[in-house]
Amino acid sequence: MEKYDVIVVGSGILGLSSAYHLKNKNKDLNILVMDKYSTYAQGNTSRAAAGFRDLFSSEPNFMLAHSSIEFYKHVQNELKFNLDMKFVGYLYLLENKTLKSYEKIFEKLIKNTKAEIIDKDKIMDIHPHLRLKPDELSSNIIGIDEIEYGFLGKNCGIFEPDLVSSFYFENLKSLGVEFLFNTKVEKLNLEPINRLDYPGEPFVWQDKKIGAIETNRGEFRADYYVLATDVWSSILLYPIGIDAYVIPKKRQIFQITGESVKKILHSDYGISDDKIIPFTILPKGVYLRPSIKENSLRVSVSDDIGRSIILEDDPQPELNFYAYNIRPVLLAYFPNLEDARIFSSWAGQYSISTRDDQPYIFKIMNMIYAGVTSGSGVMKGDAIGRIVESIFSDREYVDFYDNSRIKSDTFGFMNRNVPNEEFVL
Repeated sequence: MEKYDVIVVGSGILGLSSAYHLKNKNKDLNILVMDKYSTYAQGNTSRAAAGFRDLFSSEPNFMLAHSSIEFYKHVQNELKFNLDMKFVGYLYLLENKTLKSYEKIFEKLIKNTKAEIIDKDKIMDIHPHLRLKPDELSSNIIGIDEIEYGFLGKNCGIFEPDLVSSFYFENLKSLGVEFLFNTKVEKLNLEPINRLDYPGEPFVWQDKKIGAIETNRGEFRADYYVLATDVWSSILLYPIGIDAYVIPKKRQIFQITGESVKKILHSDYGISDDKIIPFTILPKGVYLRPSIKENSLRVSVSDDIGRSIILEDDPQPELNFYAYNIRPVLLAYFPNLEDARIFSSWAGQYSISTRDDQPYIFKIMNMIYAGVTSGSGVMKGDAIGRIVESIFSDREYVDFYDNSRIKSDTFGFMNRNVPNEEFVL
């Protein structure tokens, strides 16, 4: 059995970024990345809505997103690796009651990044096909009111997770990192650090480590492990008594097209040079993500109460969910989307934090756990990979790409120092 210095379990954005920063800082490390899928980034990374934003109320959470955005901008502009990254903005459309409940949060966000509150006239410039005031029937049945304001984040936009993942993968291959796909980790085995060769080891009083890991291809062994297995983390951690702090939540995305969609997509008053509408969030949480290549909109909503907390290995979209939960809100504000049709749909799972809607990154024994990104893993992926490397190298602080820094254990569980995130999409 070949022994590695580090085995990274999971080749989604967090696993790839972690391996990338580990290898960049420690050139001699012998690293293996393994994944149960046939290639990299085939889990929830590939099923993301593909937007990015630094609109977070928690300062550490903001730092993760902002520094990652700056790095991805560097990758596309300076390194000339296309991520299809477009700063189209994020536009939250707000009823009067919503604005009042978020006023203090918006004030904080405006101080941290490029954002502003806009009035109805500006909203209509950006979205000329929008109906600010829904008809009475929609208003009564759905419980929505007239849009009074917009909150526009400008350091936000859209990109393609598969291209971001490709950047890390191609660099890792050139650095000599090994990949093993179609390899499912089934068990993490505990061993005593100082073996006595007694039956039943490790005992409670022995110092422990993760020894060999069992997979469908046999056993593998490393000095260190990085577990970046997203919603599947509890399957591996619970049997050895470690809390993964994660619950799975199914999320569905429907890609719609049609002549009305094509008209909505472009805006002379958008903030990007491409004249594309912002990633737009309607009241009740329904959002529209522009997809220019396909002349389409990706639409979805985050549903909580009524959505079971069940791990699904291959979640599937539900057409009735679109018809009865998303479409009524869309048509209330964009009645011309009546002719829009679904031509693609998919589903994935958010790894929701059971505590504060923010990631967990910590070392326990000879393993670093990185996960629980609550639906924002791709947009925070680079910063989380840097934290993993900093913990591995036993540094007190992690330095992000934008020169900001935090303590390496900020997102751990022992010295966790993050306020609750109050601005969750």
